[in-house]
Amino acid sequence: MIKKYKSIMFLLSLTTLLTGCWDYNDVNKRSIILANGIDETDDKIEFTGEIASLLSKNSSSGGKGQITDTYINVATGRYFEDARSAYNSHEPFESFLGAQRAIVFSQKYAERGIESYINRNYNAPEFRSSALTAVSKESSREFFSGKIENDISIGYAAEDTIKYLSDTGAALYKIIQEINADIQFGDIGYLLPYITKKEGTIEYIGMAAMKDSKLVGIIDKKESDGFLFILSKKATNIIPFPHPSNEKNLVSIKSKLKKRRVRTSYENNKVNIYLDLKLISQIYYPYKIEMISKNDIKKLEEMVSRKVEHDVLKAIERSKNEFKCDVFAFGRYFKSQNMSTYRKINWKEEYLNAEFHINVTTKIKNTNLLDTKIK
Repeated sequence: MIKKYKSIMFLLSLTTLLTGCWDYNDVNKRSIILANGIDETDDKIEFTGEIASLLSKNSSSGGKGQITDTYINVATGRYFEDARSAYNSHEPFESFLGAQRAIVFSQKYAERGIESYINRNYNAPEFRSSALTAVSKESSREFFSGKIENDISIGYAAEDTIKYLSDTGAALYKIIQEINADIQFGDIGYLLPYITKKEGTIEYIGMAAMKDSKLVGIIDKKESDGFLFILSKKATNIIPFPHPSNEKNLVSIKSKLKKRRVRTSYENNKVNIYLDLKLISQIYYPYKIEMISKNDIKKLEEMVSRKVEHDVLKAIERSKNEFKCDVFAFGRYFKSQNMSTYRKINWKEEYLNAEFHINVTTKIKNTNLLDTKIK
């Protein structure tokens, strides 16, 4: 009885504390910024802010507010401070950035470089360092114009879409804090979601490769599996493979990353990177109903392993030859495992000549279609 009483008192005190974390009466007297677009126009910085239109549930007492619509505020300036000053001059209330869900750089601005804005966002206390960061194919003004059909706002749609895809292993979710850590490390690049607005929805179309925080290449989502199996904790793909006993039939197989291990060394004046991937797969369905033997299962496992190995090697080659940058952050592993050597070498140069050793193993767990009578 005493324990139950203490629990009730704790919950009551907690609700009291929570009600004090927001100025309840002033919610309708703030410009709630849901997302920000950063662009460049006429050699000036352009901010495009998506702002919530709030309607009070109790207008007579200034009670809780709910989002009923959104509008955009566009402002330009030579520096961030000028653009922000112009931005604020368009708003009737003080801006509140605590609800910001996404920061979207235009492709044009990303090519120029985003480091200065990342530093601004990370160090200024009013900004959220956990906001999604992405690159849009179109200008920020165009990206945030109009309405969205499948979410509350464009910023929410961008964040929700990438979050869902990240949770299913089909995309990478990157925030300001993580980008700042990559920049501070110094010798590595990173990847950002690449998105566009199409037919009233937000569409994920791939990844933006960043070197020295400048856009140096685009990875189409159809070619992103290799990158995901190196970086994503939940990397997943579904691919049809030829039936081992009948090339005219296909077997759809879903594969998930179970474990990833990275080891590094420095031998004969060359960086060596050993990447071990363990996959768990399942047979989704055959295109035509046909039994699969144990021998077929082994062959399918080998096919899956070789396909992922091929995609991973292709992704690594693109990073070395096209992007000329360690977008996978292998440098972190090498530094922690070979500290004294790392201090003596130039990682940016050594990475381009690094030798990779890839080992992929696959285990098909379900055998629903297995015919035990077939040898």
